[in-house]
Amino acid sequence: MNLEELYDRYGEKLYHYLVLKLGSCQDAEDILQEAFYRFSRYSVRWKIVRNPKAFVFKVVRNEANRFIKKRIARQKTMDPNPAHNKAIASIIQGPDEESEGLLAESLARLPDNQREVVMLKVFEGMTFKEIARICRVSANTAASRYRYGLSKLRLSLEKKDGKEKT
Repeated sequence: MNLEELYDRYGEKLYHYLVLKLGSCQDAEDILQEAFYRFSRYSVRWKIVRNPKAFVFKVVRNEANRFIKKRIARQKTMDPNPAHNKAIASIIQGPDEESEGLLAESLARLPDNQREVVMLKVFEGMTFKEIARICRVSANTAASRYRYGLSKLRLSLEKKDGKEKT
């Protein structure tokens, strides 16, 4: 598969994944560019890749994690902030802007590992087996993170909904 085909097939999904993981459209673009640079050097690896989708997500995840480690070293904190919420809201499709904002805020508050699994499952339609390969965990761990993440999302959205009604 050449880079153009790879980008056409996975580019948008990878970008959405990165925005949700990093909370920044600009950072997502930078990391995606770095990942495609890596893909250009993997000519031999492509011959042995059995699941291209899982492979490209794993490479992008690794790039994002390297970036996050550098950012943490600089900032010493990764608390959700308005820019993170705005970046996530930019790629979420909801019935209205208010719903998108609430979902983005709730997603941003999830622990990184749960947000990642929820995002891959819900927004990218991946199986737990694919998610497990990408995140380097067992399928059961991926499923647990998904359940816990959805539970926290539900509670967060119910609290927000309850506040608005009172």
